Amino acid sequence: MEDIHLEEAPASSYISWNKSFELGIPVIDAQHKKLVALCNSLYQGIMSNRKNSGGGWEQSLIDALQECTDYVQTHFHDEEVLMKAARYEGYAKHKKEHDMFTKKILDVVQNFGSVSITSALQFVKFLYDWILSHIAHEDKLIAKPVIEYYRTMQAEKCR
Repeated sequence: MEDIHLEEAPASSYISWNKSFELGIPVIDAQHKKLVALCNSLYQGIMSNRKNSGGGWEQSLIDALQECTDYVQTHFHDEEVLMKAARYEGYAKHKKEHDMFTKKILDVVQNFGSVSITSALQFVKFLYDWILSHIAHEDKLIAKPVIEYYRTMQAEKCR
């Protein structure tokens, strides 16, 4: 896997978008940026409310989980449609990773009543690790076939 160096993140961010995450597929890159923003939003919400006995971090987690659920439904669908259209050979493996990510989110949602600040931060770490391993590595593998698919479609439109 290629070595990823994150840009210096502001103190309020957990992870900064890094150009090395880009695939060159605008719709997918925009969705990946949303995941980075979601991770930062969750982290900021938890950290700013962690000492608040009112449980403000819990609402941050609820909001982020809802956004994450929406993200998963939209992004994974879009990415899987593109992989199928491009006849990406690693589709089954990639879809399995998407399914495991979805299961993790659903597990957190189902067990929300027992979520502690520690487990909330572990979930943020899970998102961070997903960004580094999946987006910065696994998704790079789909870039070439999907971009080639786009080129072929564009060429056919010009005929």
